[in-house]
Amino acid sequence: MAVRDPQLVEWLVGCLSSGLVAIDAEGAVVALNPAAQRILGTPPGEAARWLGHDFREVLAARPQIIALLEDALDGRERPSRAELVLEERPGSPGSTIGFTVLAIRDAGHAVRGAAIQFRDLSAYERVEERERLRDRLAALGEMAAGLAHELRNPLAGMEVMAGLLRRRLPEGSQEHALVLDLMAQMRAIARTLDDALEFVRPVAPAPQPLDPVALLDLCIERACARVPFSGKIERRYANGLPRLAADPEQLLAAFTDMLVNALEAMHGCDDGREPRLEVAVHGERRPTPQGPVRLDGRSLPARPAPGSRHEVVVSIADNGPGVPEELRDRIFHPFFTTKDGGSGVGLAKAQKVVTGHGGAIELVSRRGPGATFRVRLPARWEEP
Repeated sequence: MAVRDPQLVEWLVGCLSSGLVAIDAEGAVVALNPAAQRILGTPPGEAARWLGHDFREVLAARPQIIALLEDALDGRERPSRAELVLEERPGSPGSTIGFTVLAIRDAGHAVRGAAIQFRDLSAYERVEERERLRDRLAALGEMAAGLAHELRNPLAGMEVMAGLLRRRLPEGSQEHALVLDLMAQMRAIARTLDDALEFVRPVAPAPQPLDPVALLDLCIERACARVPFSGKIERRYANGLPRLAADPEQLLAAFTDMLVNALEAMHGCDDGREPRLEVAVHGERRPTPQGPVRLDGRSLPARPAPGSRHEVVVSIADNGPGVPEELRDRIFHPFFTTKDGGSGVGLAKAQKVVTGHGGAIELVSRRGPGATFRVRLPARWEEP
């Protein structure tokens, strides 16, 4: 390869949106671009600072990447365009990268180094998850509509007959009380049917510019009115936030339900800790996925679209008992709840609203007590 301007090559590597790490035959880092630092979480500082250092030192927190580069140095070729899940900590799933690793050989085919190029696929996986969620909601909607139709007619007849029976029984009698209880149970069934239909009914958002700080403050106020809270509330709002492009009523209901869920999770904790709710918000710019391709048998977008997507990221954290590991995959399922008297639709409806806005919601993995929910929503960026 002929290089006319080494500085131009350095700029080119620095501008790549994908990560690049290259080492020489002795294991010294010869290339480490900013994207690699961001994705892999290498020690902070200018990338040039780590040139010449042993790659095992620089990538100490990423043993999987170290193993791939060691294999390449030994001449053991790896398949291109593979995937790898980076662990944020042992036992905790992290982000997924698509990578290509290769041994660098001279004209005589001797190994002179190794390199790995990779891209963060987390944003693409969120797109696939939203598509799967839409398919599940469509199927659930058809089932719920049919079930509601089949149950409402006989339920209405039962309520009429129970009302006639109540009027024929003397007030204060045991039979009268039993009929009243029967009618209350039938009304509860009717409310469950209404909740099911409300959850699966498609409602298109009517987006308008929203101030995320004002929205969250109002949601906190409403949540505290529904669930009395005597603990500490911490607001961590970044400066210069973009406005949301969202439906105010839908987001108000979704975030209020999430906050109520957090407050209820801390209610009754008697381990001596002061209940604490933390609400944080900041802005991010992320690649916008486009154009699916096949990658090791999976359909994934090939590359980000030109430019970037502006997002508002909201985190709601509590120091309650947390979510058991075995329940994490079910936490957003409709009508699933671990609370006495809970409806199980709060988080499911919040996910529906966020997904309907083109966003994503997740339960962030953490050890110990407490739970953190993170919501990403498309923003309407306003440059200063």
